[in-house]
Amino acid sequence: MGLNWVLFGSLLYTLIVFLHWGGFAIGLAQAQSATFNVDASSKSARAMPDNLFGIFFEEINHAGAGGLWAELVSNRGFEAGGKNTPSIFDPWVQIGNDSNIILSTERISTFERNEVALKLEVLCDKSDKSNPCPSQGVGVYNPGFWGMNIERGKVYNVVLYIMSVKSVDISVSLTSSDGSQSLAQHSIKGQKFSSWSKVEFKLRARGTNSNSRLQITTSKSGIIWLDQLSVMPSDTFKGHGFRNDLASMLADLKPGFLRFPGGSYPQGGTLMNAFRWKSTVGPWEQRPGHFNDIWNYWTDDGLGFFEFLQLAEDIGALPVWVIHNGISLNDQINPSSLPSFVKACHYTHLYKFFCP
Repeated sequence: MGLNWVLFGSLLYTLIVFLHWGGFAIGLAQAQSATFNVDASSKSARAMPDNLFGIFFEEINHAGAGGLWAELVSNRGFEAGGKNTPSIFDPWVQIGNDSNIILSTERISTFERNEVALKLEVLCDKSDKSNPCPSQGVGVYNPGFWGMNIERGKVYNVVLYIMSVKSVDISVSLTSSDGSQSLAQHSIKGQKFSSWSKVEFKLRARGTNSNSRLQITTSKSGIIWLDQLSVMPSDTFKGHGFRNDLASMLADLKPGFLRFPGGSYPQGGTLMNAFRWKSTVGPWEQRPGHFNDIWNYWTDDGLGFFEFLQLAEDIGALPVWVIHNGISLNDQINPSSLPSFVKACHYTHLYKFFCP
């Protein structure tokens, strides 16, 4: 009986509270009234700003490196594995077994800020009966970002830096993903590169394959170093390095502004991996690149500060630069260092760039 009275009392108390506050709320609602007037006449109208709508760009899921930026080679400077050698040089893959060729990285590059280069120690030789090279040769290949899209009739600009102990006999080609289909090929023969040398040439594709790769092979023994290998389509958007199809879509949006290079991306998970705009300008071979630790992949910063400005100009948009404010997701700079960030932002105002 006692328990029943307790339950009854609790229910009665709840009912009294509900009626009290419910009645108060109803009375309050009945006592209030509001009027909302809208003047939609042309007299009160204002023109919509031209820069109200625009594009927010973020280097995420390879939107830039491997996406909008037309470079086909991933990790073209072999820096993604870090400065300490020997290092991992993914996604580059060895062609041939260890009895024919040994691949390794060394800090021997001609570029001060990109010290790592790839060493190919070729052990086999087509004229050596005891250890002949396979018929297709040995070397290394790069699949790009999920396979290179090579199209018949298109021209691709190739750049590579090379050094060798003796004269070389190298084939540089674009092939299918398994190397069985040759789409374009160029030979570097009879030359000795006793010091780092830049080699440039064009490849015209004689076939189409959306899952292609760049490969460098040889059947001649010796030691070769490679660095900063680039393959770019010659028909980029307005000749400025962006994919024609994707950049044209951005232009068709008729954006009022282009905000770059992202939100979390320039901030970085840590300060050491933040986007530093000064490191993304100048010759692409000399840009150190950095690890995008927000979205967990390496970017060589071929798509840098200048390229973003160029893209904004090419699509008729106002450039909106997201400056690094000295704070990452996990650490921050000493406040005494902030003036350098403010100074950098001030310079952009002198050139009429927005600096949020």
